[in-house]
Amino acid sequence: MNDALDLAELRASIRAVLDREADAEHVRRHVAGDAAHDEALARSVAPLGWAGLAIAEDDGGLGLGIPALAVLHEELGRGPAPLPLLSTLLAADALGDAPAEIRSAWLPRIAAGEAFAAFAPGSFAGERIDGRIEHVLDGQSAACFVIGLAGGWAGVVARDAPGVTVEATPCVDRTRSLAALVLRQAPVARFKADFARLERHAALGLACDSVGGAEAVLGKTVAFLNTRIQFGQPIGKFQALKHRAAEHKLRLEEAQALVAHAVALDSHNPAALAAALLAQATATSAYLAIADDSVQLHGGMGFTWEQECHHYLKRAWLNRSLFGGETQALDRAARLLTEVA
Repeated sequence: MNDALDLAELRASIRAVLDREADAEHVRRHVAGDAAHDEALARSVAPLGWAGLAIAEDDGGLGLGIPALAVLHEELGRGPAPLPLLSTLLAADALGDAPAEIRSAWLPRIAAGEAFAAFAPGSFAGERIDGRIEHVLDGQSAACFVIGLAGGWAGVVARDAPGVTVEATPCVDRTRSLAALVLRQAPVARFKADFARLERHAALGLACDSVGGAEAVLGKTVAFLNTRIQFGQPIGKFQALKHRAAEHKLRLEEAQALVAHAVALDSHNPAALAAALLAQATATSAYLAIADDSVQLHGGMGFTWEQECHHYLKRAWLNRSLFGGETQALDRAARLLTEVA
């Protein structure tokens, strides 16, 4: 069985679960509530090993790489699924660099779906930390936090450790959550981390989530254009709307091509990180443009709770802002490509 077929089967299996457990009605009910994530969905997918896709087999995972993660991120974005996996997978990636005692404490639990984690960028120093980290993605759901420290170090701290407080932060994207992590002389277990690898993972995670969401909302919009009747014919036959849909399709295909290229690059390729950042900037921008216009192409219904377009639009807005945002990604990619050249 070749790798392409394996990934196709992985995609099909993930999509089948999400189509059944996280369809539009499930997502609508979740965003109408106040839970940080869909707990029933989390229980359903826990035995499937999604959180352990890239965790080493010795640490309880499946030991797969970026291509498998890319498939998962894309399908989660297609929902959009209210699961705290983007930050969890990033934190698990960081924990793979930790000593055995830290890995054994967290990675088997994460891989088994028993605990979520969150990555909190920072530049702290010392064995005990005082500070506040804003806008931690999925921080409300996390049982532990991987924190950026000074000098290429990272640290892990449990949510229930002394001096750790998690404060919920309002988030426009109700399929995910944000939190402020407050640390008061909180003890952290330190380890050296490969932040370039983590930066690439974060960029690719956002890019894949974005192309998955953009493809889904564009498909739903085109289907609406072909069924909404006005003046005795589907509005999709009107030339102006055809052109808008076609432009969005081209924008999506450009993003998909860049993402596929970035995912395929070997991690040791000098251009791998720059390619991931370019994919992030392009895909998040395309997603926002497509989701924004989908609201208008649905006659403005996307601004109401009854229409699912706004779920995609709000996720697109958050994607474009996370991990430094589009402008920072482009600036960083430009500097990296200049160094490679």
